[in-house]
Amino acid sequence: MTQITRKPDRRIERTRQLLSQALMDLIIERGYDSITIQEITDRANVSRATFYLHYDDKDDLLYQSMTKIYDALVESHEGLMPIDVSEADYPTAQCSDGDFQHVAEYADFYRVMLSKNGSMEFTLRVMSYLTQVMMPALEMKLDGHEPKIPLEMISAFLAGAQVGVTKWWIENDMKYSSEEVAKMHFFLSLFGMRWALGQEKSEGAK
Repeated sequence: MTQITRKPDRRIERTRQLLSQALMDLIIERGYDSITIQEITDRANVSRATFYLHYDDKDDLLYQSMTKIYDALVESHEGLMPIDVSEADYPTAQCSDGDFQHVAEYADFYRVMLSKNGSMEFTLRVMSYLTQVMMPALEMKLDGHEPKIPLEMISAFLAGAQVGVTKWWIENDMKYSSEEVAKMHFFLSLFGMRWALGQEKSEGAK
């Protein structure tokens, strides 16, 4: 029996887009905590009843809205760089900067959400999301080797580092390009603190 795939209802998608955009605009204008459901629905020009047909609360709206964006970003991601690069490759290395291009596009949003006017729950959910999506890429990099540290911890470390670097980049007015910050983040993650401080060559570096 042939399974029929239903196309998303355009009215539903339109309503969700309106609510998502209303929330994003209000976050940039006023911060996150003080926003009410009524203000979101007024801005989107939909009823509260319609809101609750789609979302449990504003946290649910925010996370679903951002997850949709993140899922699309992951699908287009080129993946982690090869782990067999050496520190000598740093000056000329080309790193995938899609994540930081996304941050630059939504800079006003992240500037609020990663500040005291944002949401800790949102930040923790983003870190959890990143931890989960990084796991398959790390598993592929094992290539039959046994990791010295649990993969879950490595993935959580990378997720936390990405959020931390993003916050630092925004707070410093993004004075580095997305390509530059992506490369610095990647090589720091790969070769560690001693390499970044110029104290010694990384183990296994060519």
